[in-house]
Amino acid sequence: MDSPESYTLVASFFPRLLGFIYFFAFGAFLFQIRGLIGKEGILPLSDYLTLLKTYYPKTCFHIAPTLFWFNSSDAALIGLTAAGTLIAAGLMLGFFPPLLLFLAYFLYLSIVSAGQDFLSFGWEGYLLEITVHAFLLSLTPIPNLMVWISINFLLFRFHFQAGAVKLQSQDKSWRDLTAIAAHYQSQPLPNMIAWYAYKLPMWFQKLSCVFMYIVELAVPFGIFMSEDIRFVVFLAFFGLQFGIWLTGNFSYLNHLTVAFSTLLISNKFLTPFFAVPEVVQATPLGVSILLSILGGALLVLQLLRFWHHFLPDSRLHTLFQWLSPYHLANRYGIFAVMTIKRYEIIIEGSDDNVNWKEYTFRWKPSEVTRRPRRISPYQPRLDWQAWFLPFDAFKDEAWFQNFLFRLLMGSKHVLALLRDNPFPDKPPKYVRALAYDYEFTDWETKKKEGAWWKRTYVSDYSPPFSLKK
Repeated sequence: MDSPESYTLVASFFPRLLGFIYFFAFGAFLFQIRGLIGKEGILPLSDYLTLLKTYYPKTCFHIAPTLFWFNSSDAALIGLTAAGTLIAAGLMLGFFPPLLLFLAYFLYLSIVSAGQDFLSFGWEGYLLEITVHAFLLSLTPIPNLMVWISINFLLFRFHFQAGAVKLQSQDKSWRDLTAIAAHYQSQPLPNMIAWYAYKLPMWFQKLSCVFMYIVELAVPFGIFMSEDIRFVVFLAFFGLQFGIWLTGNFSYLNHLTVAFSTLLISNKFLTPFFAVPEVVQATPLGVSILLSILGGALLVLQLLRFWHHFLPDSRLHTLFQWLSPYHLANRYGIFAVMTIKRYEIIIEGSDDNVNWKEYTFRWKPSEVTRRPRRISPYQPRLDWQAWFLPFDAFKDEAWFQNFLFRLLMGSKHVLALLRDNPFPDKPPKYVRALAYDYEFTDWETKKKEGAWWKRTYVSDYSPPFSLKK
C-alpha cells in the first residue's frame, strides 16, 4: 500500500464528503423523529430510558450512550437533530473538520443509541466507525500511518465480509447465482428501475452476481497495492454501488460507501484538478505518537473482528459486545440469505368492524398502480421497519403493536409518517393488519392496467382490535 503522503488531497476532502452523508442522516430525522421516538411516538424515548435505568441501573449509560439522558423531550429531540444538521452543513463547507467530526459522532451516536428498532441498521454503525477514523485523519495534514492502515483495512473488511457472508450462509440462491434476480422484487424499497431490471434475462442476472462476487471478494485485495491498482479498485467499488443505488433505496449506504472509497484516489489522479495542500509545519512528535497508538488500537480491533468473523471466539464475542454501543469495530455483511418472496403487511381501519379502509405508507408498496419511487439517500424509517414484519409473528413485534395503538389514538406525529390517513376527522374504532403476497407485473399487465404490482391475500397478520373492551 502506498505512503499516506500520496493521499493528502483526498484526506483533506474526506470530511466534506462525510458532511454530505451526515446532512441526510441527521436531516431525515427532522421529519420523523417525533413520530418514531417522541412523547406521542411509536416507541417513546422517555419510556425506553426509564426501562433501562430500572433494569440496568449500573450499566444503563453504557448500554445507551446518549445525550438524551439529560433531556428526552420532543424539543430536545428536534434540537439535537437540528444541531446535527447544521454541523453537517459546516463539515460540507470545510469549517473546523476535527471539531465538527467529533461533534457529529457524539450527536449521531446519541440518536442511534436512542432510536431502538428504527436505528438498528448496519449503516448507522458503519458511518460512526468511519467517522472515528476520519476524526483522527483530520488532525494532521498528512495522514498518520497507523490510522491510514486501519481505515484502509476497514474498507477492505467491509467489502470482503459482505461477499463472505453470502457464501457462508450456504443460501441456495447465492450459490446458483439467482439471488440478484429475486432481489429486485424482494428488496425493502424497490424503485421504478427495479421493475425493469427484474425483467432482464437470467444470464444477465447471473453475470451480475458473478461481478458482485469479484468486486466483494477479489477486488478488495487491490486496496493494499499500488496507486494505479487502488484507483481501479475505486472504479469497481463505485460501479457496484452505482448499480445497487440505481435499482434500490438503501438510505445513505451507497453514497457513504462511494465517499469512503474515494480514499483510494491518490494525489496523482487529483492534481490535474486540485492543488495539493501545502504542509506548513510538521506534526508535533507527541501528537504523532498519540495518533499511532490510537490508530494501532483501532487496527487491532479491525483485525480481531475480522478473525472473529471466520473463527468465532467466546472471549472476542464478549469484547465486541461490550464495545458495540460505541460502534468502533462493527460486524458487516448484508443479505447473507436472500429473501425470495415479497410479503407486505397492509393496515386497515374500520368504524364498524365490517367496512375497512386502508392506510398507505409513503414509500413502501401499497396500491398496485402506484409507481415505485426513488428516495435514497433519504430513509423513511417506518417504511423500512415494516419490511421486516412478515419474518416474525405479530405478538413478537412490540413496535408494531404500539404503532397500531397510536393509530387508534390518532397521534398526529405518527400519522404524519404515513402518506394517507383514511380517517382524517377522527381515529377509527378498530384496526387490523393483513398479509399480502406482492409480485411485479408483466409487460402486458403494465401496459393494459398501468399496474406495477399484483397482490394476493395470504392471511391475517393481526386480529382486529380496538381501545374499548
